[in-house]
Amino acid sequence: MAKAIAARRKGDEYQARVFWLKLLDLRTNDYVKSVTLESDRVSFVDDVVVSYSEPIKDRVTGEREVVCEFLQCKYHMTQHGAFTHENLIDPKFINNQNSMLKRLYDAYVKLSQELHPDAFRLYIFSNWHWANQDALAKHLHEETIRSTFYENGPRSAAGQARSKLAAHLSISSEELLAFLNTVRFRLGKNLVDLASEMEPRLKLAGLQPIDPTVTHIPYDSLAWELFAQGRNSFDKAAFNQMIREEKLMVSPATKHSEISIQSFAQFARRPTDLQVARLDLLPLFDERFPITDVHWKKEIPAKISAFMLNEKLMDVPQPIHLFFDCHLSIAFFAGHLVSPKHRIQIIPTQKNRSDYTLWKQSAPDTDTNLWRFETVGKIDEEIILEISVTHDIQKQLRSYLLTQGYSELPQIRVAPIDGVGPYAISGGTHAWQFGYQLAAQLSERIPETCQTIHLFFAGPVALAYILGHTLRLQHITQPIQLYEYDFDGQRGPRTYYPSLRIAC
Repeated sequence: MAKAIAARRKGDEYQARVFWLKLLDLRTNDYVKSVTLESDRVSFVDDVVVSYSEPIKDRVTGEREVVCEFLQCKYHMTQHGAFTHENLIDPKFINNQNSMLKRLYDAYVKLSQELHPDAFRLYIFSNWHWANQDALAKHLHEETIRSTFYENGPRSAAGQARSKLAAHLSISSEELLAFLNTVRFRLGKNLVDLASEMEPRLKLAGLQPIDPTVTHIPYDSLAWELFAQGRNSFDKAAFNQMIREEKLMVSPATKHSEISIQSFAQFARRPTDLQVARLDLLPLFDERFPITDVHWKKEIPAKISAFMLNEKLMDVPQPIHLFFDCHLSIAFFAGHLVSPKHRIQIIPTQKNRSDYTLWKQSAPDTDTNLWRFETVGKIDEEIILEISVTHDIQKQLRSYLLTQGYSELPQIRVAPIDGVGPYAISGGTHAWQFGYQLAAQLSERIPETCQTIHLFFAGPVALAYILGHTLRLQHITQPIQLYEYDFDGQRGPRTYYPSLRIAC
């Protein structure tokens, strides 16, 4: 009896933490509309239901039509079992009259009557893994079953598994494919993993952190106390009201202030009620592009200048932590605007998924060479400046320069001497040293005859701010034309587009 009670309580904690991970998105995500615990919308996949205010991308397929996610949590006290295709069709696997596959399929059929199958996903959350030797294992990628599962013939291991699954549901292979395309398996997540995922999200949301010195996590029991009160479904307003009533918010900072610049919707951002000021440029944009390209020349730089140079920023507690939910060009321009005479101390923040770090300014140190330079052609009136940090931009840039007639212009190609990649910048001190050194070396390489710098950059957004700032401190006075890359192909082929121009 004691073991059964412990297992049930651990299962409730597991479901509560999945619920909180989704709830926190209501404060830090621009897309989540509501989150429900124990929904009555559909059976089985009812533990947590997430609805989106507009379609989001399925991160596996890249399709952008998902408006609802239905989650079922399966927690096990030990790791003696695993997921297999045989277990999916075995009712004993979930201690029910019907198998997990059948219950998932019944939910799929019901939801398909009100939603297009591309518009919803069915998730299984569990601390168990998939058995390595199972016929399905090698066809699992990230959370989904890959198309390779359907490629081999009926006598193959995959073909025999497909036949079992389809026969169990009394459906055709085509119907099985359509159904399984909506199913996602998020496995191997134990209670400690979920708590670790909660910690940075609580920090980003400005809520009380998990206390590592005690056993109990209050968020676990609070979810069920709210449920007992009939408060099991939250939108953004209801969630913000609840966390204030339950005194979950961290006390407001008195030794610093926060501001942010937003030009596109985000999946992880700092809540606006924690900030003293926020520049909202969303009305000027359609996704990643301004509604009209003229906005890059007039409205956008004017609004950024008015925001960053507002004298009221001098009166708030310093330093000011600046959060970026914006284009690289906007962060670069913001950094270029701020000079020591403004008497404000800006610390750029760099977000990493659901967490963030402060990239505090450090003193210049030129002893270590950080950049690798390559110069092509003789620099005169106009140059192409390529700064590759997180990835090499030369391949994407080459075709753009050719189509624009810029391919014959001299080029300065810059990259970290230790290599390009997501970890090329180790932190704030490292980033500021990159900024100081790049500005100093560019001032030596760019002659006074140069009239325009076409700057292309791939790197962290906080580094874009730092580069804008250090280039100004180094008195690089040439006009700088900035560019943005169309990652999603919003306007057709993925390529670069001109954005802000800094008239130094």
